[in-house]
Amino acid sequence: MYGCLHSPRPLPFEGSLLDIAREFTPRVEGLGTTVLLDLHGLGRVWESPALLGRSLLAAGRGRGLELQAALAWTRMAALLAARGRAGLTLVPPGGEPEVLAPLPLELLQLPPERRDLFHRWGLKSLGDLAALPAVGLAERLGPDGARLRRMARGEDDQPLVATPRAESFECTLELEWPVDGLEPLSFLLARLLEPLCAGLRARGRRAAGLVLDLVLVDRRLYRRALRPAAPTAEPRTWRTLLLLDLEAHPPGEAIAAITVRAEATPARLVQFSLLDPAQPSPERLAETLARLQEWTAAGRAGSPALVDTHRPEAFVMATFSPPSQAAVPALPSAPRLALRAFRPPLPARVSLRDGEPAFVSAPGIRGAVVDRAGPWRASGDWWDVAWSREEWDVSLGGGGFYRIFRDRMREAWFVEGEMD
Repeated sequence: MYGCLHSPRPLPFEGSLLDIAREFTPRVEGLGTTVLLDLHGLGRVWESPALLGRSLLAAGRGRGLELQAALAWTRMAALLAARGRAGLTLVPPGGEPEVLAPLPLELLQLPPERRDLFHRWGLKSLGDLAALPAVGLAERLGPDGARLRRMARGEDDQPLVATPRAESFECTLELEWPVDGLEPLSFLLARLLEPLCAGLRARGRRAAGLVLDLVLVDRRLYRRALRPAAPTAEPRTWRTLLLLDLEAHPPGEAIAAITVRAEATPARLVQFSLLDPAQPSPERLAETLARLQEWTAAGRAGSPALVDTHRPEAFVMATFSPPSQAAVPALPSAPRLALRAFRPPLPARVSLRDGEPAFVSAPGIRGAVVDRAGPWRASGDWWDVAWSREEWDVSLGGGGFYRIFRDRMREAWFVEGEMD
C-alpha cells in the first residue's frame, strides 16, 4: 500500500512533510508540497488503513498543517487522490479509475500545449481521459498518450524512489571541566575528528571545509572555519590545521564545549601514472601551507589573487586552491605582445620634448625615442596609499621597445619592462 500527504498551502519550511512522513516509514519520496509513503508491511502495526490515514492527518495537525491524505494500492492513485480530494481518501484495490474519474485533468500537471489540446478535445476530468481508447491515443500522441491514460486510471509507470536524508557530519563534546591550552585541546579534537572522518570515509566523502565551534566559559561562541587546498578525511591533517589556526587565533578564554562540522564533498578519484613525476599529497600540501601561514607574517603565504583596481601589480594573498585543469583558460592562438617586467623597475632619466619622452637612460638601456604611444594616466586608492602614474610605450633608436612610467607622487621615472 502507498500513502500520500499533500499540503494545499505553502509549507512553513522545506522538509516539514518529509519529517512527518519519516515518523511512519523510512521510504518516502518528496515532491515539493507532496510526499509519497511506501506503507508495505505496516498492516501488522495498524489495525486498519483508515486508522493509519487518520494518524497521518493528526501528525500534520500537530505541526500546524492542514493536510490532505490518500491511501491506495498504487503510487499514482494515492498521489492524484491526495492532490484532488480534501481530507482522507481510501482507494480500494481495483477501484482506482472510479475514485479518480471525477477529479480535474489539471492534476496531471500537463505542459501547456498538451493541456490546450485536451481542452479542445473536450476533456475535463481524469475519467474523460481514461475512457479514451489506448490505441487511438498512442496513434495520435505516441507513447506519451498511452502513459497519460495509464496515469489517469491510477496505474503506476515507475516505482517510488526514496528521497535520501540530508547528510550531516557533525560531532559535539560537552566538557565536564573547561580546558585551556592547546595540549589538552589537541587530545579532545582527536576524539571528535576520528569518528567524524570515519563517517566521511564510510560514505565515500571527504571534507572540503571544517567549522570549529568553541563554547567558552562565558557562554560566548568562538568559531573558526578552515578550507584547505584539497578535500581530505584524514583526522591527523585536520587536527594539525585546527591547532595551527588556533595557535594564530587563540580563543582567549577556557573552553566548555567543542563542536566540529564538516562540509562534505565526493571523494577524489586519483589516477596514478608511472610516467608522471611524483606529486605531494594534497593533505601534506595543506599542512605545509598552514605551517607557512603560521610562521610568516599575515598575508605572506598562500595563493595570489587579483584585486579589482587599476593599480599595477596589486594583489592579495588568499588560501591556496589550485584550479582544475578544465578551469585553466586556453592560450590564444594569435601571437600577442608580452611585457617582460623588471623586478624592481629600473630607475631612469627621461628627457622631455613638448611634454613627451625624447631620450631614455637607465642601467643597460640608453637611446633616443623614435616612436612613442601614450600617455596613460591612472590614480586612486586615496583611502589607503595614494598613487598616481603616467605610462608610455617607447621605441628607442638603438633597438628595443620598452614601457616607461613616471611616478607623479615622487616625480621620478622608471622603466617597467621590455616588450617582447
